[in-house]
Amino acid sequence: MKISKIYSNKNFKNIEFNDKFNAIIAFIESDKKDDTHNLGKTSLIRVIDFLLLSGFDKNTDKLLGNNIFIGQEFYGELKLNSSKYLIIKRSINTPTKISFKLNDSKLDDFKFDIDWDEELTLKKAKARLNEYLDFSILPNWDYRKSITYFLRSQQDYLDVFKLNKFKGKHKDWKPFVFDLLGFNGELILEKLEVEEEIDDLKKKIQTLRLEAQIDTSEKDRLEGLLEIKKNELSEIKDQIDKFNFFKEDIQTNSYLVEEIDVKLQAFNTDRYRISYEINKIESSLSDINDDVDDNAINSLFNEVNLYYPEQLKKEYNDLINFQKSLTIERKKYLSETLSQLKIEYSDLNLNIKEIENQKGDLLSLLTQKDSYHKFKEYQKKTIGLEVDIERIKDKLKAIDSSLIIENDIKEKRELIKDNISKLKESLSERKHSSINKIFNSIIKEIIDTNALISLKLNNQGNVEFNADYQNKIDLIKTSESQGTTYKKLLCVAFDLSLLVNFSDRSFFKFVYHDGVLEGLDDRIKIRYIKIVKDFCEKYDLQYIVTLIDSDLPKDMPDLIEDKDICLRLNDKDANGKLFLNSF
Repeated sequence: MKISKIYSNKNFKNIEFNDKFNAIIAFIESDKKDDTHNLGKTSLIRVIDFLLLSGFDKNTDKLLGNNIFIGQEFYGELKLNSSKYLIIKRSINTPTKISFKLNDSKLDDFKFDIDWDEELTLKKAKARLNEYLDFSILPNWDYRKSITYFLRSQQDYLDVFKLNKFKGKHKDWKPFVFDLLGFNGELILEKLEVEEEIDDLKKKIQTLRLEAQIDTSEKDRLEGLLEIKKNELSEIKDQIDKFNFFKEDIQTNSYLVEEIDVKLQAFNTDRYRISYEINKIESSLSDINDDVDDNAINSLFNEVNLYYPEQLKKEYNDLINFQKSLTIERKKYLSETLSQLKIEYSDLNLNIKEIENQKGDLLSLLTQKDSYHKFKEYQKKTIGLEVDIERIKDKLKAIDSSLIIENDIKEKRELIKDNISKLKESLSERKHSSINKIFNSIIKEIIDTNALISLKLNNQGNVEFNADYQNKIDLIKTSESQGTTYKKLLCVAFDLSLLVNFSDRSFFKFVYHDGVLEGLDDRIKIRYIKIVKDFCEKYDLQYIVTLIDSDLPKDMPDLIEDKDICLRLNDKDANGKLFLNSF
């Protein structure tokens, strides 16, 4: 697919692209030296992407969301690989309604009065455009996934493989790139999805453990406890049924002596200690006196007719202030401690009261002669045991669920191991060798050094994609790839490698590179443009490059001829800009 025309119903420099090489050049013509980077070179990418049915939100789109585009209709004429021409119309006002017209030949002009074949909603339009494009490459992916590699803006030169739009999870881009290089992306997708499933299962286990407060290693202990509780319940029920409370009375008596009385003794000891400390602190607080009367001291000196030196007075005042600061700190500490102790004292009293009540109830039960009353009380005890049994059963159920999930995780980890083995085997096949060969030849031609696309598995078994320059002799990595300019060359070489590699198949036949020449040495620019033009002719590709006139190599200004220029922009006035407006 190539781009034939981009035009609009208003405020737009209509463009007819060449079939092969295209240059969009911004010329500096104004003495005001306006910024030539705001003339529309990069914005055109957004318009093309919009016409190729990208998402659009007026409230967040930094360019087309501007109110000056209200009422704007964009038209794009695409040259399909079937040699037919497809016209697409999409407006800013109704961006979810897309019109299509398929023609056997190219439009003579920028035509607006078109008898459209159909108007579709955005979702259906994407599916229909996918059918029109009919790519034989990456049939499992729609064209939107790969389009960004052929619409590279300045933000897309930071990484060869992970484009600016691929900011999400690895599964959003790695399987696709793996497919693009000739491998089976499903292997990566399956592994990443299984890893996500494991993460979800781990969260489930964590939730179960928090809600049921369980530890799977405690299963045997809980099962033992469940048996004890069940036996205890059975015995009590049996005795209750027979109205024989002898054994229960013994247990109640033992509980009174061994637990209730011991607790009461400990609580009372604590209460005495806290009460004693409260008294001591309250006494200390009442004894603290930080009120020193300076006037009284002065009067005393005057009465005995003694001279009160200023220095002595100052030193004395400093001493008084120091003492005051110590006193304030001490009062603060004692007050805080007193408050805490009073809270503890109050809580302790409540506990003692509760225990005393419990003791009274139990003593009453032991001394109770009425068997029916005992029957009711011990029956209440069975309810408590039944609650305990149900709680233990719930914990065991939660543990069983956790163990099932843990087994599920183990099985999934085995799947990941198998998956990693398949990835290793797949990588050894080097299915990207053809693309790599073209990639290296491009870099070699441009800057006379080798470059390599390589794939490897990291420690987690995930595929990592690398594109680096190599040393001419021992293929050790050089530092060139660290530079933004040279990273940019790796990006464009990768895009071109894809186009060349798939040139005999139905796929994208164009690429738009924004500002690729900026910052390059003139000799590199010349070699780059020459190889691009050569590729366009040899492999029937369409190349679109944007640049400012100062980026034209000075030693060869005619490297880009007039016939190559499909759009001229300038900073002279609004008419020189893509949207015929400044905003």
